[in-house]
Amino acid sequence: MRRRGFLRAMGSAAAAMAAAPLLKGAAVLEAAVAPPAETGGKRPLGTTGIAVSPIGIGAMTTRDPDVIRYAVDKGVDYVDTADCYMGGENERIVARALKGIRGKVVLASKVHIAAADRMIRSVENSLRSLDTDVIDVMQLHGISSEAQVADDGAREALRRLIDQGKIRVAGVTTHSGQDAVLRAVMRHGFYKTVLVAYSFRSDMGLNATIKRTLGSGPGLSGVIRAAGAAGIGVIAMKTQAGGYTVSGSPLSPHQAALAWVLSNPGVTLAIPGMVSFAQVDDNLAARGKQLGWSGTKALALYSRAIGDRHCGLCGGCAGACPRGVDVQGVLRSLTYREGYGRDDLARQSYRELGPGGAHACLSCDGCVVSCPLGLAVGRLARRAHGALA
Repeated sequence: MRRRGFLRAMGSAAAAMAAAPLLKGAAVLEAAVAPPAETGGKRPLGTTGIAVSPIGIGAMTTRDPDVIRYAVDKGVDYVDTADCYMGGENERIVARALKGIRGKVVLASKVHIAAADRMIRSVENSLRSLDTDVIDVMQLHGISSEAQVADDGAREALRRLIDQGKIRVAGVTTHSGQDAVLRAVMRHGFYKTVLVAYSFRSDMGLNATIKRTLGSGPGLSGVIRAAGAAGIGVIAMKTQAGGYTVSGSPLSPHQAALAWVLSNPGVTLAIPGMVSFAQVDDNLAARGKQLGWSGTKALALYSRAIGDRHCGLCGGCAGACPRGVDVQGVLRSLTYREGYGRDDLARQSYRELGPGGAHACLSCDGCVVSCPLGLAVGRLARRAHGALA
C-alpha cells in the first residue's frame, strides 16, 4: 500500500472508530480497510490448475446426502470429507450425494501419516467409499510441524498416487502449529494446498489487525496472505467460530463470519459445515458480500454470544501448560460439544488427545496459561474433562 493510500485508510478507520464507540477498534479497522470480497466468481486454488467457488462444504457432520446435493445444486463445487469421519461412513454419504454429478465438484479427502503402503491402501479404500476413480485433493491430515510436512515417506506415497492417476493434488490439513505448517509448506514446495482453521477470532487485538491488513508481521492472517501470494491454495475451515446461536443481528452472524474470512486475499475458499437446507441457504448468501458495518455489528453481537466458550485456535497457548495439557486440543473438543452439538465428535476428539486429557487440570492450584482471547482456560478444561473423559 502506498503511503498516501495508507494514510487515507487510517483516516477512514479513525472516523469509523469515532462513529461506533460500542464496537472494538480491531473489528472496525478491519471493516474500514479490508479489501472488498469477491463477487462470487471462481477463484484459482493456488497453482493447482483448479478453480473453485469461494464457499464449499465441509461434510464432516453432514449425515443427509440430500443436503450435500442441494448445496451442489446451489453452486457449491468443493466437497471435503475424510476416511476418519463417522468411522468411514461420511465418505459413503458423500458418494451417495454425488452419484451422477461427480464431475460438478472438486472432491477432497484425507489420509494420516503412516508407512507408504498403508497410506496407499487407505487412499484406495477412500476411492472405493467415494465411488470415484480419482480424488482431486488428498490431504495429509492433522499436521502440526515442519517435520511432518517434510516426511519423506508420506510424500513418496502421495507422489506414487499422483503418478497412478488416483489423486490429482496433495495438500495438508492443520489445527495446531498452523503458522509453522503454512511456512513449511511454502518452504518445501511439495504440497499445493493447506486446510487451516481460520475465523474472525483467530487474530485478536488492534495491533494484530493493523499488521494483517498491511500483510506484515506475525499472526495467522498475515501468514495466510503470504501463502496465498506464494501460490498455495488456502482453504479455511472452522470459519463459523463454533456455530453458536445469535439473535438480534442485522445480518446473519455466520454470513458475516464467512465474509470476514473471505476478505483475506490469501484464502481461496471456505468450507463451513452444513447439516440442513437452511444452513446451506444461510451460508451461500454470504457469496459476494463485503463485511461492512452491518457485518461488523453482527460479529460484535456474535462475539458477545460466544463469550468465553470458543477457542480461536491461534496457537498462543502451545506448550504453555507446565503439566503438558494440550490446551488447544481440549478446548477444540469442548467446542465440538457445545458449539456443534456433537457429543460423539467431541468425545472422539478428546480421546485422540491421549491418556489424561485435561485430568491434570482437576488438581491444579491455579492455571498459568494465558489465552489471547481471555478464555478461562482452567475452568473450561475442567468442564471439558468432566463432560468428555
